[in-house]
Amino acid sequence: MRKFVLLAAAALVASAPSLAAPPRTDTLVISPSEGWAAVGCTPDQLCVEIAPSEPGCEGQACPNGAADGTDVSLQLPGGQGDPVHMLYRIAGLPSADAYARLWPKLIRFQGGILVGVQTEERAMYSGGGASATTLHLIAFVPDQLPFEVLRVPQSSSATIRACFSERHMKQRAGACHDEYSFDASLALTQASAAGWPVLRYRSKATSFPGHVSRSKDSLAARPLRQRDLVTVTDPRCSYQRLYRFTPQARTYVPDTPAPDCTDYTVP
Repeated sequence: MRKFVLLAAAALVASAPSLAAPPRTDTLVISPSEGWAAVGCTPDQLCVEIAPSEPGCEGQACPNGAADGTDVSLQLPGGQGDPVHMLYRIAGLPSADAYARLWPKLIRFQGGILVGVQTEERAMYSGGGASATTLHLIAFVPDQLPFEVLRVPQSSSATIRACFSERHMKQRAGACHDEYSFDASLALTQASAAGWPVLRYRSKATSFPGHVSRSKDSLAARPLRQRDLVTVTDPRCSYQRLYRFTPQARTYVPDTPAPDCTDYTVP
């Protein structure tokens, strides 16, 4: 199984006006480039680029623009004069089918910039399939190498086949798939911790028909009735957390541990 590597290059200038403003979220206008490469820019032209880079390269020796599609280069230019590029990589994604794209937002705060990369994995099943997207938040701060500060599930969906005969179709009242959906958002709050913005994470998870589970055999349950054929919200995996930056760990930590929602978030 191949590794899928993300490389990040950033140029930050400590005196840049964009870093002195209060924390804010900017929307990136994303323009596709050659292949799956893309550039996203804020209204004041702070741009992020995601593009293939040379496979097998390491650290700051990595040039941009080489090309087999298994590596990704993220470039965040900024400041005046010749920028100093810092390189970062996210390695070890579990599937060769995974791919990456820009998060269409950018967070600016007094200490730096937070850039998001969305990685998606897919899996195929007999009569079904699943996909899951993870958000990686990377911090670019002056005089430091970039580092990942948060990795959270962002969205997912799964359709699992549950009928293999006419008897099964009758038992399932014609609903021959279990369906799972998970959607989450990440946003700024008005608070800060250790000079970093506090982030609010909200998720909603649903399943159909009713409260099904990927860890249980649906055909072992009682026969379904028409009134059972509804989409329901899973209260355990529909939750809110506040994430605060912890300098000692150099990462964002939730106010309460997140529940295990792998039924929804793992393809």
